Amino acid sequence: MFEWQNIRMFFGILLCLPLLHLAWLVSGEFRAYLDPSPKAWAEEMQAIVRADETLTLPENPVLVVGGRRVALWDDLPDMLAPHPTLLRGLGDATIEDITHYYDRLIGYYRPDILVLLPSYADLHLRDDKRPDDLVAAVRDLVELNARHLATAMVYVIAPLKMPLHPADDERIEAMSEALAAWTASERGVVLIDANDLLAGPDGRPNPALYRGDGINLNEAGYLRLAMVLREALRNA
Repeated sequence: MFEWQNIRMFFGILLCLPLLHLAWLVSGEFRAYLDPSPKAWAEEMQAIVRADETLTLPENPVLVVGGRRVALWDDLPDMLAPHPTLLRGLGDATIEDITHYYDRLIGYYRPDILVLLPSYADLHLRDDKRPDDLVAAVRDLVELNARHLATAMVYVIAPLKMPLHPADDERIEAMSEALAAWTASERGVVLIDANDLLAGPDGRPNPALYRGDGINLNEAGYLRLAMVLREALRNA
């Protein structure tokens, strides 16, 4: 017969398993953030490949690429109907990570319209881009895409200001200005800057439009971003 102390220990371990699993997941994700190589997202890329094998993929879709912010934008396809829309959020990939996986993450779908939503990781943890760095990374991706002749239009969403990082506001404004100056001379490339629409009366990002992490948009925030994108597609 089991001693009561051993039984309590056994059930205590069972209760802790979900927490241990969560800690393992978080530590794995954090390791991916700290790994500068695009291979950090290899498993997530393979998961996308496997998922595609179960789908009937549309021809000439609107393809939205980026990191976690894209993965969380799950109601966008309904907002952009009747445009067939695919969301491909890869981990919390930087723009360079997306360029590394271009053939499978973008070229494979032969999108009619490509939408790039820069990641939190372009500013924190995986990278610490300055305005010139961001423009160079976006330019490299756009030029690679142009060589494949797969896309009619590219929409670049300006980096989003975040309630959690007020010190980034000036840097993000400079990034938006640098992207605007570059896209002004680029045929088939359009900049979308939604920061004013996501701001509160004080001009800072409105926390009511962001999740509790102060980084990612919530449903109301994504709705505003989707409205801006939908209007841009209508005016194309």
